[in-house]
Amino acid sequence: MINLIQEYRPNGIAVTDLSAQLWCEKQLEFALERGRKETAEMKAGKKRHRKLHEEVAVLIKVEPKTLVDSVALKLHNAQVGLKRMILTGMTREVPLFGKINSLFVMGITDELYLKEGRLHILDTKTRQRNSMPSESQKRTTRFQLMLYNRLIQDLVSKKFTTEDLLNFYGFKISDNISDDFKKQIDNIGDKIEPNIKKLCDETFELFQRLPSPEKIMRIRYEFQQNKQLIGSDEFNFDGVGFQRDCNFVEEFWLGKRKAIPVGINNSWKCNFCEFNDICKEKPNG
Repeated sequence: MINLIQEYRPNGIAVTDLSAQLWCEKQLEFALERGRKETAEMKAGKKRHRKLHEEVAVLIKVEPKTLVDSVALKLHNAQVGLKRMILTGMTREVPLFGKINSLFVMGITDELYLKEGRLHILDTKTRQRNSMPSESQKRTTRFQLMLYNRLIQDLVSKKFTTEDLLNFYGFKISDNISDDFKKQIDNIGDKIEPNIKKLCDETFELFQRLPSPEKIMRIRYEFQQNKQLIGSDEFNFDGVGFQRDCNFVEEFWLGKRKAIPVGINNSWKCNFCEFNDICKEKPNG
């Protein structure tokens, strides 16, 4: 099964940006305004996730030419991943679409697997230190997985639909991928539905064949140097806490408030921030 990869990212808020707000909103604001430098740790994490993806899929780079192409690419990859899971019981790197409160959100979940008819969410994080993360780091990643869980819930239950996706992007039901993009896919021996509405319908129908994801989720932490398991964090979906955090992050994107810096009790985070030298709102800064 072939998964296609790209460089271009269409509009929409990334799950990872929402979860980053629980670490430090000022850091996210700087990253959005100035761009984020890719650290050695980030590169190692990306490399590890690619390796994990390559264990179950063939990855071939393509170049979408239009916004329709780029969205179609994500829908296609979701289809490939879901079909793989239905056949084998497990898949990785499945693109997700949906709404969190009023925000249109996209994400790519690390791993989904079926066990005894139940759908489970698993995430792998790599660490420079051979130790489990702090509670602040755990909270950020837990929120990330709860966001994936909610997006999948809404796709399975038809709460988020083809019409919702088309309306967000302003697509017409007659919109098709570009001839150039279709030719690229034909040339690698793959197939894709050219009409964006039909492709979306097909993809969402596959989600609707799944059971709702389990409320218990797990995060695996690996040591970057040797890929050995450090430990796991298993936790339950916290509906009350999740909605509170969704309301909090939404306010920033709607412009209802400015980015909030970390407080004095979390000022240690500033020591690991690439924007530490220019941030004027850090504690004691």
